[in-house]
Amino acid sequence: MDEPILPLGNCPHPAHSSVDCPHRVPSGCSSPAHPAACCPPQGERDRLIQELERTNQELQQFAYIISHDLKAPLRAIHSLVQWIAEDYGPLFDEDGREQLDLLQGRVRRMDQLIEGVLHYSRIGRLREEMEPVNLNKLVTEVIDLLAPPPTMSVRVVNRLPVVVCEKVRMGQAFQNLISNAMKFMDKPQGEITITCVEQEGFYRFGVQDNGPGIAPKDHERIFQIFQTLHAGDAYGSTGIGLTLVKKIVELHGGEIRVISPVVPPDGHPVPLSANPANRLAGSGTRFEFTLPRRPVSLATE
Repeated sequence: MDEPILPLGNCPHPAHSSVDCPHRVPSGCSSPAHPAACCPPQGERDRLIQELERTNQELQQFAYIISHDLKAPLRAIHSLVQWIAEDYGPLFDEDGREQLDLLQGRVRRMDQLIEGVLHYSRIGRLREEMEPVNLNKLVTEVIDLLAPPPTMSVRVVNRLPVVVCEKVRMGQAFQNLISNAMKFMDKPQGEITITCVEQEGFYRFGVQDNGPGIAPKDHERIFQIFQTLHAGDAYGSTGIGLTLVKKIVELHGGEIRVISPVVPPDGHPVPLSANPANRLAGSGTRFEFTLPRRPVSLATE
């Protein structure tokens, strides 16, 4: 038996207004099944996906080429500034030396920005082999590499798992999070903790500090490229580090978020330390990110 023709209602496609509209629905019908008929054909969807992938690849290649080509003239500027400082530095007055120092600092900052863009363009374009990685060992190596000063305590609270990931990328993610906490620390005794909780289907990692905290209005902005909360000259920040971390985590199938000030359900600041000077109300930041759980045993080393 032929399917009955439905009376003309509110067609989800604005161009279809005649009685011959193939997407006719009952008047007042809000079923999500009817608007699905307006989706483009499979061939059109495939073409759009291929076009999007090609455009994304071109953008990544463009960022890499531009960044790579900018490094050559920047090296020449750096060499020239060094030559001026060595040969003519003693002839400058105090104001001249300050200007020269400022120029050298700006050249270094530009080099960091270009290097950051290069790193960002490589992620996703150049993939490493996914392998089981002992995060307990990897994070320990990262901490040793950062060499925290005596006024900074960085500790792993519980044993970290072995996860299947790109080892160098994952090391970079932990390094950026820990070094950020160290860089912006404003307490006499900095405390940074790394934690991991095993949940259904994934691991939840945390990197928490007792630093100045991040205002809620900036929680989304800090993950955008070139966005910083302080002037670049103040901390030498490029605004790329957290963008890299977010991209690395998402490429591994996880998500990242920031919690700041660090406040548990009871509303009281999390006491990282027994020293009141190190646990001011409204301070502290915790970055949490997830990684999918795969059938890999905990580290035994």
